[in-house]
Amino acid sequence: MPSRLRAPAVILWAATLALGAAGGFALDLLHVPLAWLLGSLGAVAAAGLCGIELSVPPGGRQVGQLLLGTAIGLTFTAAVAEAVAGYAPVMILAALLSITYGVVAAYTLRRSAKVDDATAFFASVPGGVAEMSILAERNGGETAPVSLAQSLRILCVVITIPPVITVLGLTGVDPFEPSTLTFDPMGFGALLTLALAGGGLLAWRKVPNAWLLGPMAVAVLITVSESHLSSMPTPLLNLSQVLIGATLGLRYRRDRLLALRRFLPSAVLSTVVLVGLNVATGALIGLIVGIPVATMALAVSPGGMAEMSITAKVLHLGVPIVSAFHVVRIFLVIGFSETVFRRMFRRPSSAHATPPSDNAL
Repeated sequence: MPSRLRAPAVILWAATLALGAAGGFALDLLHVPLAWLLGSLGAVAAAGLCGIELSVPPGGRQVGQLLLGTAIGLTFTAAVAEAVAGYAPVMILAALLSITYGVVAAYTLRRSAKVDDATAFFASVPGGVAEMSILAERNGGETAPVSLAQSLRILCVVITIPPVITVLGLTGVDPFEPSTLTFDPMGFGALLTLALAGGGLLAWRKVPNAWLLGPMAVAVLITVSESHLSSMPTPLLNLSQVLIGATLGLRYRRDRLLALRRFLPSAVLSTVVLVGLNVATGALIGLIVGIPVATMALAVSPGGMAEMSITAKVLHLGVPIVSAFHVVRIFLVIGFSETVFRRMFRRPSSAHATPPSDNAL
């Protein structure tokens, strides 16, 4: 859009958040699971696919992550933290299996889309959108298809698993006792201040998902030490869903999808393979170790950490264990995926693969 016709940034921010909130409110009235996240995502994505320019305020997703991370951390009592720590070997196994399934999905994507090894691998391994795009570029891959495939993976999980869990009546089977904290204005101010400091520290150290993990770690320490400051108000938790959902929805723009239209069908197929393998593994692990199947499906599903944690909290499905599994997966994926790629995919011929998109890339 020419600069002289571009709406002021503040108006775009307000319009985007208003649209996202309206979508969330509409789905909430219909009692749709994960209404505020799905409604915001759907409304903003639909507008983007229609060619409407929208924008989230700078730091919007980080604010959403800060609120969500703090809310998650408040669920970790001393007893819960001890119980979750006991599943550490299972978490590591699930994360390694997730990387393995990423390799399987990468072979599927490479063959069907005829992309280079780096693009296929980092588009398929369930890591963060930004982190996997950076690793792909560093290893000679293309960032645009990797970003699209990673976004599709999160979208696929978010729009399918929560409704299925709800339809099957598997909600509300939290293996942990819910928190009984009450809201206290002064305590809440102190809690947010400490959460902001924790997120800022990890962001300064360039830790992945810093604004989710930092506030979560702070809230866990506060809760485990029994320093009860305050609960997280539901309206702020809904706001975190709107911010995260709107940010995810902005990734689905018409020009972007048109540029990658030859890559899109193969990316969808690869995503289905990856999600199916992970969810089936989660259900099997749940049956073996005695954790509710729905909780383990979320814990092992290759969705985004923020999105799956919100889902677990809204559907009352063991937020601490879902979050812990995703924390372990994220760090192992980011830490070892590049090594796995170099050992299994690095071939001289990979540089001659056909690019995944039209000349628009």
